[in-house]
Amino acid sequence: MREVIQSAVNVSTSSSAVVQEMVERLAAFENLKVADYSLDPDHNRSVVTLLGAQKALEAAIPIFFEVAEKYLDIRLHRGEHPRIGIVDVIPFTPWRGVGMEECKALAWRVGEEIARRFRVPVYFYGEAARRPEHRDLSQIRRGGYEVLREEIARVPERFPDAGPYEVHPTLGATAIGARGPLVAFNVNLRTQDVSVARKIAARVRGGLQAVKAIGVELKTRGMVQVSMNVLDFRRNSLLEVFRLVALEARRYGVDVAGSEIIGLVPLEALVDLAQVVLGIPDLRVSQVVEHHLADGF
Repeated sequence: MREVIQSAVNVSTSSSAVVQEMVERLAAFENLKVADYSLDPDHNRSVVTLLGAQKALEAAIPIFFEVAEKYLDIRLHRGEHPRIGIVDVIPFTPWRGVGMEECKALAWRVGEEIARRFRVPVYFYGEAARRPEHRDLSQIRRGGYEVLREEIARVPERFPDAGPYEVHPTLGATAIGARGPLVAFNVNLRTQDVSVARKIAARVRGGLQAVKAIGVELKTRGMVQVSMNVLDFRRNSLLEVFRLVALEARRYGVDVAGSEIIGLVPLEALVDLAQVVLGIPDLRVSQVVEHHLADGF
């Protein structure tokens, strides 16, 4: 593909059958690759990461809504992660041969089509935001689906950018945006006290400007988690984020059980880790063999 845009689509379900149907249908599109997908029963959320050209993504995104409309109902959804709808978040990130302006325009086209075709209220966020109060995704999702359902038609900042001023009966609402590379990075803690995770998340939010964090329970694993979005790994490296969480955990007498990355991670973010952990400050992405092979050398 001459142009590559990444879209990490967040779906409010952990049903393997539903996600598998989505993935199988997406596999039929040309100039589109399902690069990764994961399911989390505690968050009751799945992330399907696509790499593709603009036209391919524009044609493929409605598949999520078609499948979701058959099987899922936001009114029945329960999970640890904030959400406003079944197909909750659709970001577009430029990677190759395309810039942020094209991703913004793509978000607007897709959003208008989803609103028209499925009668789902759409919010444009990030670089694609049409209103200042919608730039921050966390503000759009404030209070989750339950609060949005009550406020969408009567609170001006909750008015959608496209679609009806009422949530869809089963799909809820959706947020579609354009943004730079984001790393979904979670650190798990060996305790069942979710207040510890929430206190650490607040410390992360207050101390690291480029990181969003929440504390959640992992009931199926008997642990808690500091779930984070690293919005700019160049400002706050993954190592810096991990060290802060681990330091705060020690203050509460809690051990780190491990960490995880959801979806894809930029190679540069991992090279940054190697620079510090291995003591190779001059290590460059261009020294990684796969970097040179990626374009079919």
